[in-house]
Amino acid sequence: LTSRQNVLPDADLYVMSDVFESSNVAESAAYHVQSILSKNSNSQSKRRVWVFAQSDRAQRETFLDVMREAYDETLEWSLNQNPDLDSELWLCDLDETAVEYN
Repeated sequence: LTSRQNVLPDADLYVMSDVFESSNVAESAAYHVQSILSKNSNSQSKRRVWVFAQSDRAQRETFLDVMREAYDETLEWSLNQNPDLDSELWLCDLDETAVEYN
């Protein structure tokens, strides 16, 4: 994930979870998310990215800062556990203590 020269394969939905091992990983993850979403303006199919992170992940704010600067300054982590299916980006604040396993 830290390589910016490797392009992720084309897909309709990208799911990332806890991609915040270090600031380098968080910044590179943000780069890849921006790269994925930039393809939406030139395509008929809409790519979506869902990013899940626990609030105790220190580098998730690095990811958010980079995304705000490059994509949308109003981005926030969502406590809503149901994604907006029309949105191309969902940043989910995952509370593992409240997850219900079926």
